[in-house]
Amino acid sequence: MSTRIEGGCRRLGGGTLKALPLVSIITVVFRARHELPDLLESVFMLKDQRIELIVIDGGSNDGTIDLLREHNGEIDYWLSEADRGIYDAMNKGTAAARGTFLFHLNSGDRLLHVPIEELEMAKAQNVDVAAFRVSIDKKYDFRPSCGITLRFTNTLHHQGTFFRREIFPAYNIKYKVFADFDVNQRLARDGVRMAIFDPVVALHLSDGVSNAPSGSTNSEFFEIIAKNHGWGCVLIAWFMSKWRGFKVRLGGFAA
Repeated sequence: MSTRIEGGCRRLGGGTLKALPLVSIITVVFRARHELPDLLESVFMLKDQRIELIVIDGGSNDGTIDLLREHNGEIDYWLSEADRGIYDAMNKGTAAARGTFLFHLNSGDRLLHVPIEELEMAKAQNVDVAAFRVSIDKKYDFRPSCGITLRFTNTLHHQGTFFRREIFPAYNIKYKVFADFDVNQRLARDGVRMAIFDPVVALHLSDGVSNAPSGSTNSEFFEIIAKNHGWGCVLIAWFMSKWRGFKVRLGGFAA
């Protein structure tokens, strides 16, 4: 039986809220003792009563738990126990969240800005998904969109998208890399209200598993499109991916 350890100011009795937070920031980690402090510091600098921080650890034995204990008074809730992968951990974070909007950050990311004004407007206008720009490696900005292109590729960056908690579905943990893309497609397919905003909210380092294409990850990507939109969209997505690859090679030749 796996060990379950919990902490944070909720567990210490200091987490009683007069009002529910606007944003729940959810971070999932595993053996991230050296990467996690910079992310935590970026959140603590911007955190107030409208923001809660939840950290889900996969049962680390590298000192991550000690680090979480050091910040019991600043992290609203943390949990450490074995899980069935990153999306299982994200589902645990969602279950623990109390905010109007859910926002995911990974241990290598940095929070740059919490768009309180835009999120309050989204809340008032019953927007279900609010998407913002993300800085990629400090080199360029990922600009989200929510039109028909989402049927063929992921146009909402995971570290730039705020989801209304009450409509958020669980991640399908059979997907190991693109369960977030599946969620985005499912929500768009079901007609939830989405809105695009301009501010940059996070810094993302593009060294994750979803940024390293392989046969298995490509298969998962196209399987999700087929499930949500049919094989016709898979064919279009395949041609789009080939065209993007061609443009990258062409740019390399030009250089």
